[in-house]
Amino acid sequence: MLKTTLQSINKVLDSLYEITIQDIEDIKEAKHEPLFERNSQKEKLLLQFAKLKGQIDNILRQRSTNGQDLASLITKEEDVLLGEFKEKLSKFYKTHKKFSKMALSVANFYNHLMQKISGEQIGIGYKKTYTKKTNLSLRA
Repeated sequence: MLKTTLQSINKVLDSLYEITIQDIEDIKEAKHEPLFERNSQKEKLLLQFAKLKGQIDNILRQRSTNGQDLASLITKEEDVLLGEFKEKLSKFYKTHKKFSKMALSVANFYNHLMQKISGEQIGIGYKKTYTKKTNLSLRA
């Protein structure tokens, strides 16, 4: 059971990594629509990841309460898959961090641009404040 769950979670991490790479490329090329279209797919994969991670935790917890010693909790094959899981998770984390920084930079750029055009202070939160005057002048 643990072997199958680890194989499944590794496939999910591979998918999340590939989507994140696509997202990075789309941000670089200012292709925002495909990026937004993948959001529902990413959400489903993240839910699946959380479910599988919970299953792994439950399996290991169940094994440890059955009186098994630490060395016999996982087989050699499961240990290899667990190592792959750790590597894939680290790789995804680093890639997603890069994507997040890029997305935040783009959001900040657009917010700053909107502030210049409209005189409105745009924030990432729900509260908006307004400035009295804009310094941007448009000429026809």
